Amino acid sequence: MGQEPPALRPAHGTQPDHERTAGVTRNTRMSLKKDVLHGLKWVAGAKFASQIVSWVITIIVMRMLVPADYGLMAMASVFLAWCAMFVEMGLAPALVQAKEVSTQKLRQAYGLFMLVNFAVVALLVTFAPLAEQFFDEPHLANLIRLMSLQFVLTPFGLVSEVLLQRGLNFRARSLLDLSQSVITAIVTLALAWWGMGVWALALGIIVAAVYRTIAVNVVAPFPHLPLFSWHGMRELFTFGGKISASRFLWFFFTQADTVIIGRTLGGEILGVYSVALHLASLPVQRVSGILNQVAFPALARYQNDRAAIARQLLKAFELVSLVAFPVLWGMAATASDIVLVFLGRHWEEAILPLRVLALIMPFRTVVQFLPAITDAVGRPGIALQNGIVACTLMPVAFYVGTHWGIFGVAMAWALVYPIVLLINMHRMLGVIGLTMGEVALRMLPAMLSAAAMCAAVTGVHGMLVDMADRHIALAIQVGAGAIAYVAASCLLNRAAVAQVWGMVRRKRQVA
Repeated sequence: MGQEPPALRPAHGTQPDHERTAGVTRNTRMSLKKDVLHGLKWVAGAKFASQIVSWVITIIVMRMLVPADYGLMAMASVFLAWCAMFVEMGLAPALVQAKEVSTQKLRQAYGLFMLVNFAVVALLVTFAPLAEQFFDEPHLANLIRLMSLQFVLTPFGLVSEVLLQRGLNFRARSLLDLSQSVITAIVTLALAWWGMGVWALALGIIVAAVYRTIAVNVVAPFPHLPLFSWHGMRELFTFGGKISASRFLWFFFTQADTVIIGRTLGGEILGVYSVALHLASLPVQRVSGILNQVAFPALARYQNDRAAIARQLLKAFELVSLVAFPVLWGMAATASDIVLVFLGRHWEEAILPLRVLALIMPFRTVVQFLPAITDAVGRPGIALQNGIVACTLMPVAFYVGTHWGIFGVAMAWALVYPIVLLINMHRMLGVIGLTMGEVALRMLPAMLSAAAMCAAVTGVHGMLVDMADRHIALAIQVGAGAIAYVAASCLLNRAAVAQVWGMVRRKRQVA
């Protein structure tokens, strides 16, 4: 036992270099595929379950609150999101990406996390009144101070999060995400029911932070004290610094619309816009959250096999497009009934921006996980360059758009964001070894099928425009859209449909 039969052994007792290399490459690719698929199974399953709960509760909460509540929350979130970029100084992804990490380096990172987070809390508490003056919104300072408490807890869970990612423990992370989402949604709903308004949203976030910190330390304990010394951390700081810089630029890009609208159009209009953007971005956030949670730690482990990564990415583009385009373009086609049925007439102004934003968001969904891939293969500078492009073009477009109100800002997304996307996507794909043409060919069938679906839904909507019960009208439109999309996909996108059907059949056989 333990010996090969003589006829199967290579000459001279050694395997030829090209065969050994090919075998290692095949094994690496199989391992990469296995790790990614295993991660997607757990993460997607948990995200799907949590979103069913949180989406339902979120819709109920939106019906209870008013646009001004969400506008105030959006203003506070600008400052909190800015501080959130610095809570781990890019060290967490640097630790995940590193091939080897010692306990000492984890202790050193722990010490830095504590210092930075406590400084962030002091900064928010001190300068909250200035934020209130900037937006001219009462209660904003107290809201920021309350929400800053989450950063007191953050450093006590970051190292454990790193350990979970390095160990590719998708099951534990998925269950944590699931339970956290459910707890947050339930707490927020209960507080909104008691009439607490915007404070229900803030306290829901604080409760979630408390739960996450305790739970992640139970699942992945790190029983070591922080070390306040950073000797030998230069390489990690270099990698993390580039990530932090790119995050800062992306923050400027993603929050510029909130700042500009809040400052020029007021809190109520900002609330309407933020809800429309939130609804249109839900698939973006969930799909990218699933893929980033799996892709970065998995691909960081196999970062040297670019060919395997490229193949998996093409499949990801195809499968994400299969879902993103029909869901979001379906939302665009039924935006009026979605708002009126689920949110109520006091959110009617959100219909137009939701329609425009939902049309452009599939493209953002499809490429949202690419920065995590370029970081995973050791090229964080790419995201930094992309951030510069976005920050140069988008804020100007948002400001110009405010001259036409909330619709003008939505049109800035529709007209200028595609330009930013093409420039940045070309740069990212070049690092991975793909071309725009290869990606477009994978996305085109889903786009054409979704366009056919939109045409069918629009036609049905025109026939039902006078129907009094909009719940039934919306249900009929959704049914007609689903039938049209399946039929168009079977005609135009057979390969992807067959692949998904094969995955479903294999899952049933295993079950």
